[in-house]
Amino acid sequence: MKSLHPLRGVGVILGLALALAAVACALPDNAYQRWSLLDGTIHADARWIYERIHFDPTPIDVAIVGSSRTERGINALRLAADLRARGLPDRVVNFSLPEAGRNINYTVVEEMLRAKRPRLLVIGVTERPSRFGHPAFKFLAPAGEIVAPGYWSDADYFSDLVYLPYRQLRLFAADLAPGWAGPGKDFDPATYPGPSIDTTGDVHLPDGTVKDGHDPASHQELMRGVRKLERGMHPPLLPARYADVEFGDDRYYVRRIADLASRNGVKVAFLFLPYYTGPDTIQERAFYEGFGPIWDGGFLAGHAEWYMDYAHLTKTGALRLTDWLAGPV
Repeated sequence: MKSLHPLRGVGVILGLALALAAVACALPDNAYQRWSLLDGTIHADARWIYERIHFDPTPIDVAIVGSSRTERGINALRLAADLRARGLPDRVVNFSLPEAGRNINYTVVEEMLRAKRPRLLVIGVTERPSRFGHPAFKFLAPAGEIVAPGYWSDADYFSDLVYLPYRQLRLFAADLAPGWAGPGKDFDPATYPGPSIDTTGDVHLPDGTVKDGHDPASHQELMRGVRKLERGMHPPLLPARYADVEFGDDRYYVRRIADLASRNGVKVAFLFLPYYTGPDTIQERAFYEGFGPIWDGGFLAGHAEWYMDYAHLTKTGALRLTDWLAGPV
């Protein structure tokens, strides 16, 4: 029997591995279990987001998405009370998740619009868009969105794709043996936090520690964080005409979010939240204004007493911002 040439053997092995990976990627999954994969992490609210959308019949009037600046900055319960006092629809949810990446905002909005029709969607923005997608995207997004995100400059494409076969195998096993091979698939009303949650104040970390969200950080600590942030910030590397390439994640998914919202009769607005001492300029202002107004929270930047760290507001700062936000909302 003639043996395979070593290179040909490697090719066969790689071909079989790719074929098996493709089969794994095509395995069905239970969406609730998928949105529960991040339990025990800083993105654990993903499970609540799915439960609020699909298992709670309470409508949503105002939905907020964004990064941790928006998560820690907007108190949904307070905003609801402010709107109620004005005689306005008052069912508010803050569906923001920590860390930057617009693809996860799209994933949340797309899931929400499967079952709910808010009147208004508020999208958090910062002084500069991220060049990369969100680390939770590969956990929460439908498989098809990971395989074919829709724009070629996705810097996270291969890392997300490589994880997908494992994720689908894990979810397939969890569907067969829920609670043993992975997250359970039965909604438990007893553990459901309710139709809205307060994402401001103290931060409860996965390791059990609590980060103080009520007292402002010292000026020294704030400036240490500001300097670290600014060292990692870079102006556009490409000419403006290539912004869709350099900032593909932000621009591609903002367009998709705006299109989804328009087709479902949902108004869109953007909320700018600066870091402490940060600039009042928004690199993508003209781009965002093509889809909705920008509500400028730049007044926050000079108030050290409102920041728990360089980028996030204390409970007091969040209440100040939320009361101000009730006006434009």
